[in-house]
Amino acid sequence: MGKMLFVGVTCADVVINVDRLPRTAQDVIVYGQKTMLGGCAFNAFSVAHALGEPALLFSPVGTGAFGDFVRKGLAAEGVPVLVENPQMENGCCYCFVEPGGERTFIAYHGADYHYESAWFDALDMDEVDAVYSCGLEIEDPTGSLVVEFLERACAGKQLYFTPGPRPESLPMDLVERIYDLHPQLHMNADEACVAAARLTGEADAFARGGAMDGDAADGDASGVDQAVVRAVAVLQKRVGNTVFATMGPDGCYFDTGERRGVVPGVAATVVDTIGAGDSHIGALMSARHRGESIEGALMRANRVASAVVGASGAHLPRERVAEAAGY
Repeated sequence: MGKMLFVGVTCADVVINVDRLPRTAQDVIVYGQKTMLGGCAFNAFSVAHALGEPALLFSPVGTGAFGDFVRKGLAAEGVPVLVENPQMENGCCYCFVEPGGERTFIAYHGADYHYESAWFDALDMDEVDAVYSCGLEIEDPTGSLVVEFLERACAGKQLYFTPGPRPESLPMDLVERIYDLHPQLHMNADEACVAAARLTGEADAFARGGAMDGDAADGDASGVDQAVVRAVAVLQKRVGNTVFATMGPDGCYFDTGERRGVVPGVAATVVDTIGAGDSHIGALMSARHRGESIEGALMRANRVASAVVGASGAHLPRERVAEAAGY
């Protein structure tokens, strides 16, 4: 079995608890604050790492206080820094969490979002059989270099692409090139509708809040918003591979092109939603890498994501991840 490669950001998450977000010129009081390792790629990788899967984290690390924090945090986890950027300050993400657990991000993109083509040459892709990439990196100025790497080095690999929380901002020319690589797509239901609308130019067809799907003969999409079903079907046809749309406590809907279904979610008392999707794809990739079925892998991924939203921040202790996954 080869290794999984996670390409993307590791940064410092500054988690800030507030009663409410302020309006312009208003003041609010912070009632809790802490700094933790974060970043979409790290969050997904950390689940695989905690589960003992062979995995590599390809995250540029820069200078400054946040770079030092990331470097020390990765060392504590036994994770090597594969790319050092001594020319740029590392970024961070300010995560504002309201009492209901919803998070609002304000991100500073630094060295953690900057790539150079030569850095990828140090990777031994012969030992890699699955690759993760996120849309947030694609959106930044050097995102084309990430796409070029995927094109030249990832043929024959299991490629997972998660557009991320800003699908409306991704350069469509780069997105189309990624779609041409036939990746498995992972996103939440709202992101799937945005991605499908951008692909087709028909936003109204994917407006959520309409009827639920109940016309499938075997009931495999029963209870799923029809807009989500249509969006996932459009995306699946475009990439020619499985598309996953997470639905929070309602579980995860998937469409392989040959079959579709819903794996139910796991109830949780939400502390915050930071890293929920990242941990979900990390657990999904790990279970699939072990040869588990889609349904079995999603069951474990739903459990891990439930555990993550039940804790502060995106990063759980190793033993808690394994417990949640059921290993």
